[in-house]
Amino acid sequence: MSSSLSTSGPQQQPPIILYHYPFSPYAKRIVWYLHLRGIPYTQCLQPMILPRPDLSSLLGIKYRRIPVLSIGRDVYLDTRLILSKLEDLDLPSPNPKLSAAAPGTDALALQSLLSHYSIDGGLFSRAAQLLFSLDNPLLRDPQFLADRAEFVAGGGAPPKFSKEEMAALGPEALADLRDYCQMLETTVLADGRDWILKNTDKPGLADIEAVFVLHWVTSLPRALPKEQFNDEKFPRVWKWVERFRVAVGETTSTQTAAQKGASNTKIATVKGDKAQDLILGADWNEDSEKKEVVAGEAIVQFHGLKKGTVVEVWPTDSGSAPAHRDVGRLVSLDAREVVIENEKGVRVHAPRHGFRVRPSSQAVASSL
Repeated sequence: MSSSLSTSGPQQQPPIILYHYPFSPYAKRIVWYLHLRGIPYTQCLQPMILPRPDLSSLLGIKYRRIPVLSIGRDVYLDTRLILSKLEDLDLPSPNPKLSAAAPGTDALALQSLLSHYSIDGGLFSRAAQLLFSLDNPLLRDPQFLADRAEFVAGGGAPPKFSKEEMAALGPEALADLRDYCQMLETTVLADGRDWILKNTDKPGLADIEAVFVLHWVTSLPRALPKEQFNDEKFPRVWKWVERFRVAVGETTSTQTAAQKGASNTKIATVKGDKAQDLILGADWNEDSEKKEVVAGEAIVQFHGLKKGTVVEVWPTDSGSAPAHRDVGRLVSLDAREVVIENEKGVRVHAPRHGFRVRPSSQAVASSL
């Protein structure tokens, strides 16, 4: 899909700002991509738990998940949409794009399947269950536990996390992670390739999709029993994960001088008010007004949506409580994404997959 960037005369590249916290495994997916492409960006670091006024108060973003990426006054939600946008848009970068080649190829199918396996298939959720088997200070923090309970509640009554009950799920989680390692070891990596896609000399988007859960869980001390998960049982997988760490600058044991220089590049960090000024003072990254609210989409027909309809947008799997639903004027909607403009003048992009769109109850109430 081609980008819809405005092409009317020479334009300055809008600022790219990543809202995240360093320990977020989902945020690392975006950090790695930007690093591998060499795309310059600024970061606005966020707390692990709510509130996050840099987003909610300053930009009017109610979405509670991390990361969030802004390019100019366009704000992108969900790492799958963010990654696809970074691939589609013509951003300044010394390195080529990371996705598999042309549509219709087996490589692109593998890349897509690995994304679904890791996220929709529940691999990440399984890995998260292992946290309750660890002696982690966060699991003794009532504020953290209350925040994550609200995160998974979906607007209902927050569950009470019992460490004992959650820890009992650990053996099942280990079995699923072992199956995943075995699958990679005996299929994709079995021919000795360095990276997920055959005949490639550096990691690509398929590697990011495949590695992020393993990268996270192997970084948690004692999360994986060494007798079940080690470089003897899964030698190809372990070497691949280590190669990836080197490629994204997380370890310097085998880096070249050039790689060391790249990995030590300082990422500019700004506070929320500065990020707000940069975003609201920038132009749109995409000319979304030229895109349509596609009349043939079932959701458009069901709700009678059209440009300008005030709608609310939210993820359906987590972080979906009413307080975290973004409201704004509908700018465009197609099979891939929905774009709304909120009261701060920020255009919020969300994927159609895993997100719900409906006329806003706020708009209905105001019209009564």
